[in-house]
Amino acid sequence: MSKGRKTIKQMRNAERASVQRFNDNGVYLPNPDAQPVYDKHKPIPSDQKALAFGMEPISPKRLWQLPYGDAGAGQSVYRRVQVFYPLNNLDDFIPGLGARISEFPYSKAVAIATNRSSDQKPQYFHVSIYGIGVRRNGRGLPAPLQPLPQSEILNQQFEQIFIALAGGGVIPLTERFIPSVPTCQARVMVHDESGQRFFDCDVLGNRSFSVYGWGVTVFVLIKSPGFEFDEQNPQTNETRADGYEDDVVGARIVPIFSNKTDNVENRTIGITIDPSFSVGNGRIIPVPPGARKVQIFSNNPDPAAAGFEAEFVYGRVDPSARNDVGTIDFIAGQSKTAIIDIPNAPSVAIIPTNAASPVTGFSLVFEVDP
Repeated sequence: MSKGRKTIKQMRNAERASVQRFNDNGVYLPNPDAQPVYDKHKPIPSDQKALAFGMEPISPKRLWQLPYGDAGAGQSVYRRVQVFYPLNNLDDFIPGLGARISEFPYSKAVAIATNRSSDQKPQYFHVSIYGIGVRRNGRGLPAPLQPLPQSEILNQQFEQIFIALAGGGVIPLTERFIPSVPTCQARVMVHDESGQRFFDCDVLGNRSFSVYGWGVTVFVLIKSPGFEFDEQNPQTNETRADGYEDDVVGARIVPIFSNKTDNVENRTIGITIDPSFSVGNGRIIPVPPGARKVQIFSNNPDPAAAGFEAEFVYGRVDPSARNDVGTIDFIAGQSKTAIIDIPNAPSVAIIPTNAASPVTGFSLVFEVDP
C-alpha cells in the first residue's frame, strides 16, 4: 500500500543528494574506498582531528560508526606484579594430620591496575587476568625459602606430569609442557550507580569477564603474610611453611562496547599408570590454564574397585602435609567421573593403592575458557 505522494521538500532533498558528488570542489580525484584524512572543504570528524594533532581519540564511537566486528575498544590499562606467599604454616602442623591450608585464606589484596571512564559515563570494561605460578616445597629445610627472581619464575613457567613422593621428592614422567597456573585469586572493585561493589574469583592461569560501571580496579589476593616482591627493593620471608608459591600475575582493563567470550574448548591430557611402580604415590597431572571443569575417563571398567583414587592437589608441596584440595570420586561401576568444577587447585593426582592392579590408562578432559 502506498504511503502517498512525496512532498516538494522530500523531492528537492532527493535531487540535491543525487548531485552532491558533483559539487565536490576538491583538487583531488576522490577514491571511493579511501577518503583523505583532512579536507578543508568538509567538516573534520573528531577522531581524524585528534589523529591530525598526534593524539588518540578518547571519546568512544557509537555502535553504528564502528566497522562490523569492531568492539570499539579504548585505551587499555595493564600491569604485572610478582607476589610471594606461604601455602600453609609449619607451626600449625599436627602429627598424623598435617597443616591445614584452609587456615590460611587468600585475604591479602595487592592492587594491580585501575581504569575509569574518560567521559564520566558508565560503560563496559573487559577485564583479563593472567599469570603463572611456581610452587616449592619448604618442609625439612633449615631456613625459610626466599622469593625467586622474576627471570627464574619465567624459566619455570611450564609444569610436567610427575610422581609425588613422601618428603617432597618427585619422579618426572614427562617433559615440562603444560603452563603452570597460579593458585592466587583476584578481587575486582567496580564503581557504578549503586556505589562500590566487589567480587572475587579464581585465576587458574587466566580469567576474563566484562563489567559495567564508571571504573574498575583489579587486585590479586594472596595468603598472609605474603607480599608483593620488588627486585629493586627486596624483602625477606621469615615464615616457616610446608610450601611456598611465587606468582607473576598481570591484569588488563580495556573499555569496550560489546564482548562475547562464550567460546568453550576441551583440552585432553592422558597418562598410563603402572601400580607396581611406586604404589601409593600420586601421579600429578597439571591443570592447564583457563580450565573450569574436568572429567576423568579410564580404560579400566571400574577404576575405583581396581584401587585408583583421584583428588585435587597443590602439586610440588609435600603430599604428607595434607595439601589436598578435594577428592574426585569415580562413578561406582563406571569408568569415569562426573563433570566436576575445578577448585582453586593447580593439579590433579591419581593415586594407585593396589600394586596388583593392571596397568591402566586415564584421560583427563578439561573444559577450557580461552
